[in-house]
Amino acid sequence: MNGKRICLLLTALCLLVVSCKKKKTEEKEDVVYDYPITIIQDTLAVNVLDKTTLYPLTEEFCESFLRKAEIYAGHPVTAAIDLPQEWGVRCLERLPEGRELWLLQSQTREWMYLAVTSGYGTQRILDVLPVALEITNQHKDLLETEKWITYRQADGSFVTFKEYEWTRSLSGVTKQEFIANPEKYHRTLSFADRFIVNEEGRFEYTEIIDSIPDYSAVVFFYNTFEKPEPWDDCIPQLQAFCEENNILYEEVYNNYDQVDIRTYRMEPVITADINPYVQDISAGMVMMKKGEEPKAIPFGGFEYMQMEIKRYFKVGRKTDFAL
Repeated sequence: MNGKRICLLLTALCLLVVSCKKKKTEEKEDVVYDYPITIIQDTLAVNVLDKTTLYPLTEEFCESFLRKAEIYAGHPVTAAIDLPQEWGVRCLERLPEGRELWLLQSQTREWMYLAVTSGYGTQRILDVLPVALEITNQHKDLLETEKWITYRQADGSFVTFKEYEWTRSLSGVTKQEFIANPEKYHRTLSFADRFIVNEEGRFEYTEIIDSIPDYSAVVFFYNTFEKPEPWDDCIPQLQAFCEENNILYEEVYNNYDQVDIRTYRMEPVITADINPYVQDISAGMVMMKKGEEPKAIPFGGFEYMQMEIKRYFKVGRKTDFAL
């Protein structure tokens, strides 16, 4: 009799456990997240310090996303790094024909993706596209960085500017050694890809854009506490001279590794690192042109610096760098 009671008790416990598991599974499948619906911004860039709430993904959606995440057209990531496994949703946008555009970000904040879903209450992913990242890898005396920024165009296309930089420490390296073989210590790559969302809801790779158009630029720089006394009189004249000759210019006194060169219409051209060229110069200018080695000149007054600009850019001869 006792044996029968024990068997009945065990059977009841088993049924209770199965029932609880089934209930939990059903509850898990019924989870619906209230994602913010908005118009995704025109500029997609990563800020690793951003603490904006990331909404959770369903397990099924995340697994589907990770299967598709590394399959896309365009130039791949150059830096040696693995794709993160933990992601969240920033927001989503309604598209025509019921589809949705999801903006995803890794929990590490270093990556952003767009995903097109079939919509109408489903989370079936049609296609994914990496649109922004900011990666820094350091190994001994080597540092590699990669940054992608995407701009949404008026026609609805997405243009992603991709910049990669590889730098070896200049500790113990003479200026002459660097000048003799600069690529041994500093290399850069730049690309730009353009995509549209086609009628099937896929990201269609439409063309490769030369992300470094023909350009000429001068970066005027000075250390924060070493600004030359005649600077404010001289530099505006040089900037006016540059503008007259379609030479872009920027003025900086910090963040020498992230100098944003832009056209006069404020369109991005390239992000330059002038650190390798200004090691022993507290104030002056760095002249740069596509396909040529940049040249740094210490501050020396208007006439001297104007003469150097004319020589480097061959001002007065036929040029083709107007933007």
